[in-house]
Amino acid sequence: MKIIKHDLPQFETLEIYPLADVHLGDPLHDSKRAKQFINEVLEQKNRYVIVNGDIINNATKHSVSDVYGEEFTPNEQIEETVNLLKPIKDRILVITEGNHEARTYRQDGILIMYQVAKRLDIFDSYSEGAYLLFVKFGKSQGRKCRKMPYAIYGKHGHGGGKKVGAKAIRLFEMAEVIDADVFIHSHTHVPMVLRKTFFRVDYRNEKATPIEQLFVNTNAFLKYGGYGEEKGFAPTSTKYPKIILNGIEREAKALI
Repeated sequence: MKIIKHDLPQFETLEIYPLADVHLGDPLHDSKRAKQFINEVLEQKNRYVIVNGDIINNATKHSVSDVYGEEFTPNEQIEETVNLLKPIKDRILVITEGNHEARTYRQDGILIMYQVAKRLDIFDSYSEGAYLLFVKFGKSQGRKCRKMPYAIYGKHGHGGGKKVGAKAIRLFEMAEVIDADVFIHSHTHVPMVLRKTFFRVDYRNEKATPIEQLFVNTNAFLKYGGYGEEKGFAPTSTKYPKIILNGIEREAKALI
């Protein structure tokens, strides 16, 4: 797990857009939807991005994906990734590998998103795997600016399962690893927002404090068909979740 820290400007709210499972190179890649995502991020200065893996499809001879059915080569997919992310490179809080990028690492020891992060000059925001992001921002109140801190734990994820319940369980299981305000999981292509409430013991004040955690599963930028249709997976929504953090009082929510 890599620790990544960002101290951001004075925003009343911070909007975080997770970007994952774009699958550049797949014939079913929804380029129109991906461009819409980038343009929406750029519309407001308080919008930032977490790049959560599987940005390229990266079919190899040992993978499930059809190496002969790709729209362009893995090298071209990397170029397309750089071109896609370049307009928002200063908004990227985290950039990590997915299982599709990991195909090249398993075969040749090359980390694809590592190369992308280097080329975009955002290597400080790179994580090979799971990450814990500390982000601080706030709104000026008189002469003071009180920064509100949040902890976000994320990873690309793994595993399948056709049922939504199985995907929700995998999302909730992230809280077994670490305590955080927000959890982000990708890979299963189903946009989902869940909440969990529990009581944390406050030893100093000898009381129980209610705590809310936010769990977000991300979408894919794919049209229906191909492997998913062949294996009997239902079509999934391409609507992308947006995480909204409050800079005045502690509150995390998400919209799809």
